[in-house]
Amino acid sequence: MEIKFMLITTSRKPSQRTRTFCRGLERVLKARCVNRGKMSLRDIFLKVKEMGMDGLMVISEQDGNPNGMNVYLEGELFASLKLTVDLTLPKSRIKKDEIRIRCEIDKLKDFIPRVFRIPLEESGEDLEGNLLWIRTRKQKSAPVMEFFDINGQPTGPRIYLQGWKLTGEENDSS
Repeated sequence: MEIKFMLITTSRKPSQRTRTFCRGLERVLKARCVNRGKMSLRDIFLKVKEMGMDGLMVISEQDGNPNGMNVYLEGELFASLKLTVDLTLPKSRIKKDEIRIRCEIDKLKDFIPRVFRIPLEESGEDLEGNLLWIRTRKQKSAPVMEFFDINGQPTGPRIYLQGWKLTGEENDSS
């Protein structure tokens, strides 16, 4: 899978916490974060094209906290994720060209690599760092997505998936 750049932006008038989350994603993904300001969604799509990207991630919020992510691929809504985030982890960098996904949740394996533009680890690979690890921490808990640097240390942001929906499919988390 070729890793392409994605543009990350927010809903209008985002809180500081939402802006911090977007910058955290920019740190760990092949992505560029742009303040939306008064730009319409159409203007954002024009910016995506102008920058030579084909993906857009729009982060929404509720009560000042990031709570959703709409992912557009080639101008079409691909997936909507409901989430909560933990931004308290240290903020180190990941080698974006070397990052892989380890996904322990079968129903996420097909679409999460497309959302985050990160390939799945090959079977038998034993990656310790530069990793996005998706798993459940406790029985019946929400899947958690954690980023790890080259030394295997968590870097943040930590994302808890509360739900997801792929456009045009009945593949829902509920």
